[in-house]
Amino acid sequence: MLSILGLGYSLAKTELNNEFLHKEVGIALGPDWVKTRLGINKRFTILTKDYIKDTKNADPRAAIALARSQGQTPVTLGAQAARQALEHAGVKPEQIGLVIANNDTPFETIPSTANLVAKALGIGSGPHFDANTSCSSFARHMQLLCEMEPNLPEYVLAVQTSAYTTRADYTARCMDGYIWGDGAAAQVLSAKRSGRLKVTPVDFGTKPDGADDVIIDTAGHFHQKGAAVKEFALQKTCELFQAAAQRYGLDLKTAYTISHQNNFIMQNKIIANLGLSEDRHLRNVQDQGNTAAAGVPSVLAQNLTRLKTGDRVAYAVVGSGLAWGAGILEIL
Repeated sequence: MLSILGLGYSLAKTELNNEFLHKEVGIALGPDWVKTRLGINKRFTILTKDYIKDTKNADPRAAIALARSQGQTPVTLGAQAARQALEHAGVKPEQIGLVIANNDTPFETIPSTANLVAKALGIGSGPHFDANTSCSSFARHMQLLCEMEPNLPEYVLAVQTSAYTTRADYTARCMDGYIWGDGAAAQVLSAKRSGRLKVTPVDFGTKPDGADDVIIDTAGHFHQKGAAVKEFALQKTCELFQAAAQRYGLDLKTAYTISHQNNFIMQNKIIANLGLSEDRHLRNVQDQGNTAAAGVPSVLAQNLTRLKTGDRVAYAVVGSGLAWGAGILEIL
C-alpha cells in the first residue's frame, strides 16, 4: 500500500493583488471582472512588481534572468516545499531513494528538475526523474508510483512546481496575469511505512488532438483556447468525480473533494452540477491563483489538520495535454 507520510507547499514571495494589476500594470479588465469571472483575489510571483509594471513581461527570457538573480526559481520553490514535506514526515534527505518531479516552466532544458531538487536538498544517488503532465502531474505521479510500488525504495519524494508568471503576458488586453501564481507542492511517500494518507489512483488519460489547446513555447508566453478548454475541463472534471464515486462507493456529498485550482467561479459550477458540499470542496485558488500542478496537493497540505481518520478525499484535475487524472485519498 502506497501512503503519503508528509506534505509541504511553498509560494513565491511577492504578492500581486487585483488593484495593482489593473491600476499600475494596466490590465484593462478590472477587479469587478475578476471577481465575477475568476474569483481570484491575489496570487504570488517570483518576479518583482517593478519588472511587471515596467515591462509587462514582453520577453520571458528577461523574466527568467531576473528570477535567477532574485534567487527564486521553480527549483527553489520545489526544494522549499520538499523541505516542509520531509520535516512533516520526519524523514531526512539522505533517506530518500527516489525523486519524481514535474516542471511546466523549466529554466533549464537539462538537467531534470528532480535531480536539481535532489542536489538542493542533499539527496544522494537514485533513479530520479521528471514526469510532467502539466496541471495533472500530481495525479500522474501518484499513479506512476503505485505502478512502481513493488520496486520502490523505502522513501520517495514527489514534487510539483512551476512559475507561470515568468511566461504570463501582462499587456492591457490579456487577462492571464490575473490567473497565474507561482508555487510548489511536495509529498514524502512510502510503500513500506504507514503514513497519514492511503493513495488510490482512479484514472489518468490524455486527448492528443487537444495538444495545441494549451501551449507555452520554450521561453514564450502562455496561450490557450480559453473557452474550449474551460468547457472541456468542466465536463471532464464532473465525469472524473462521478466515475471515482461509482467505482469506490463514494458519496460525493459527504466526502471531501478537490478539483483543479484554476478558477474559483468554475469550481462553483462543478459544485452546483454535482450537488457537492461547498464546505467540503477544498480550495485555495482564490488566495494564491492557479499554481498548476501544485494546486491540488497544496490544498491538501493546507487542509490536512481538518481531516479525520476514515475521511476520504476525491481529487480530479484537467490540464494541458489535454490530460486529466483523478484519485482517492483515505485518511489513516
